[in-house]
Amino acid sequence: MIFSSLSLPDFSPLKPSELLEFSKSLGKQEPPPPIIPPITNPIKPRTFEEILKDIETNKIDNISNLEWIYLVYFNSDNNFKLCQLIWNVAKQKQWLKNRLLWNLVLYYGNEGKQTKRIISESLVNSFSVDVLDRKDHKDLVTIKIIESLKKDPADLAKLSLTYKKTPKDLLKTYQLPHWIKKAEDALKAVAKVFVSSRDLQYESWLVNCLEEMLSEDQIKATDYLLTNISAEIAGDLPNLVEWVKLNFKPKNSNSKWHQLSRKAKEALRKWIGAVNYKDFENIVELLLERNDELNIPDWEKNQLRKRKDFWANYSDCFERIRILLPQKSINALGQYLPENVDLLIEDDSDTEVCIFDFGDWFIVEFFRGEKTETRLFNHSQNPDLEQKLFGSSQVSVKCLRCFKPCKIHDHVFCWQTYCEKWLKLSNILPNEGTVFFKGLPHKYGRYGSDGLPTPSFQDQQKRNGKLEEWENKIRKIESEAEEYVRQQGWQY
Repeated sequence: MIFSSLSLPDFSPLKPSELLEFSKSLGKQEPPPPIIPPITNPIKPRTFEEILKDIETNKIDNISNLEWIYLVYFNSDNNFKLCQLIWNVAKQKQWLKNRLLWNLVLYYGNEGKQTKRIISESLVNSFSVDVLDRKDHKDLVTIKIIESLKKDPADLAKLSLTYKKTPKDLLKTYQLPHWIKKAEDALKAVAKVFVSSRDLQYESWLVNCLEEMLSEDQIKATDYLLTNISAEIAGDLPNLVEWVKLNFKPKNSNSKWHQLSRKAKEALRKWIGAVNYKDFENIVELLLERNDELNIPDWEKNQLRKRKDFWANYSDCFERIRILLPQKSINALGQYLPENVDLLIEDDSDTEVCIFDFGDWFIVEFFRGEKTETRLFNHSQNPDLEQKLFGSSQVSVKCLRCFKPCKIHDHVFCWQTYCEKWLKLSNILPNEGTVFFKGLPHKYGRYGSDGLPTPSFQDQQKRNGKLEEWENKIRKIESEAEEYVRQQGWQY
């Protein structure tokens, strides 16, 4: 390799002892920078002038690794040609390139932060991407990292999102210093970057970033996410919602709930409800899709759709849910069965069940069948009920029908209108901003201050006839359930 001769300015003499002192200081950085290859044939420390003389005469091989490092740290800021030469040599010496890039990242990554000199300005200004191999993946990403460090911290956050790594992990992966200030600042920008991306595939990336944050930054990021992501979108972000619940739900230990803004607290309630409703919706959709195995008649399919649509109007209010399926339904879903589903104990019943937690109230909803109902339980009236409904593994349809005291609502003609009014008596209200009820025709679904419109006289008459028949059936199935549970010796 031939280099043109350089015309070098005068340098102040360097004592050999100073070079030795510098070599000792190199091992004091933590975490350590790229390793310098060992010197197999140590030479006597030379002055700067002696080193530069070898450069002038193109005797590059005479320059030791330690002397190259000295040039990286202490060459003149005005010696641009010398810096170009150092970068050119770095193309051939991988360890030197690694050291230069390491220091360059420190330089750009700690702008505005008081640090000791780590690289000369001339080396910074003479850097060219031509030093790196664009065909090499590592070099290509390193170029992108350095370019992002020259800009706003959000640019590094965007780059880390692209590679689905936290800003610090991205730097670690490519053997670059990860503790730089810009990496810390980029971490603070990830919430805004995620919201701007509008791409839900980066959910795990966001959660990993939140995990790395200091507590104060976590609070700010979470508040931003809660107030800038709708509950509807949050329904498709179960892992993020679970992380937020774990760290910010008011009843959890060490919760940061009180440090959220009022708007964020309200949004969190809606987020949790949206994810819980999504689980319920998904189960209903799966049951409808696997109809070939379950042989669900059309009228029961309609029941499933009606249940799903009705409870969509209350999705913001679900604090948690529990889904229970009979063995037949679990077998039909097979590999599609979600993890958060429990088995109903066999008792000759043939329906799926969902239990909704509305805080002060628990609702047990039976999915389908000729004899179905909605059961409402007051949490405070039965302190043991929470364990029975949400903690027990021994739950059956007939046991659920034996729990008392409770209020019961039908699923007969026009049931949605009357169920809305019935729930309102217990202060269970539809989602804020509801104008039309999902699942109802426009004429019957308008929602106002008085709730849903009252059905016509003819519809009321039709309903009353079916309601009387339903009430007789419910009394009968309750009696049968109590007798069955007694014979089985089950506790409820």
